Amino acid sequence: MTNTIADTQTIPLFPLGTILFPDGIIALKIFEARYLDMMKRCLREKTEFGVISIVNEDDLSSDNVLAAFSQMGTLAQIEDFDPIQPALYMTKSFGTKRFKLISAKQEADGLWMGEVEMMDNDPLMAIPPEHQKVATLLEEIISVIKKEDLLGDTPFKEPYKMDDCGWVSNRLAELLPISLAQKNHLLSQSNPRIRLDLVTEIIEDDQLKNVIVH
Repeated sequence: MTNTIADTQTIPLFPLGTILFPDGIIALKIFEARYLDMMKRCLREKTEFGVISIVNEDDLSSDNVLAAFSQMGTLAQIEDFDPIQPALYMTKSFGTKRFKLISAKQEADGLWMGEVEMMDNDPLMAIPPEHQKVATLLEEIISVIKKEDLLGDTPFKEPYKMDDCGWVSNRLAELLPISLAQKNHLLSQSNPRIRLDLVTEIIEDDQLKNVIVH
């Protein structure tokens, strides 16, 4: 990861059809040479890569490359990098900071590099009484997931911050069966209380409680 000007950085990008939220975990199977090299370089240099969602794949080969990607992404720090067989690795990374994508270009080996502006971390914000129900819902979901081993050994990175608007809203946003556009909209919210407001509205409007618990 290299600095360009004071408030921007250039980072390797991993475009995906999903979204990583801060403090979230993402498991990836890596076999393409460009991503194997990127992961090894991040491990060696103790740097992070950017997870960003593809919103329009057709634009990847157009002059308007930025339209192919979400405006927001999340830095990922590699936690596990395990070889399964030659040139095939299972990796686990966790989200750290959000960033805004300013520009992107593809290197000769196919790796995307992005110029990004780092966003502030969510401020710690206590769960207000009117949102205690969704915080309790998340506790129930985590209990079910751990009991049934639905998402593997470590579905969420500890510590669990059940009293924090940002952490609760991010975990619920990951779990909700909603569109990529909706998840990107949630990721883009700089105020964690507003993000939790939106998550609560989605759950109540669509009656998703039973869906995400079961």
